[in-house]
Amino acid sequence: MPFVTRDTDGRLIAIAEFPLDDSAEELAADDPEIVAFVERTCDLAIEGAGETPFINADLAFIRVVEDLIEVLMRKGVLALTDLPGPAQEKLMSRRALRHWLAGVAGIVDDGGEGKII
Repeated sequence: MPFVTRDTDGRLIAIAEFPLDDSAEELAADDPEIVAFVERTCDLAIEGAGETPFINADLAFIRVVEDLIEVLMRKGVLALTDLPGPAQEKLMSRRALRHWLAGVAGIVDDGGEGKII
């Protein structure tokens, strides 16, 4: 678990793998304060970044994972039944949704980034 250092107002100012000083406290990696700190830090570090660069990157990457799964299934490397039940359900739901949206003319640009236009 990471160690955090706080300022005099109690806000996180540093996260480290080991205590930086005697006042460092240990928090879970998924603690909301740590997540907010990392998002805030990345917003400052990435010029022109939106409000949530991590979430935006995750959403964009989901499409890459979907496409990779589709390719592996088409090539016979992976079968849908190789995936756990909940993963199968999520994949089939997304596939059905994308298919339905593609059927509505001009709503999904499936050739590019898969954005709704």
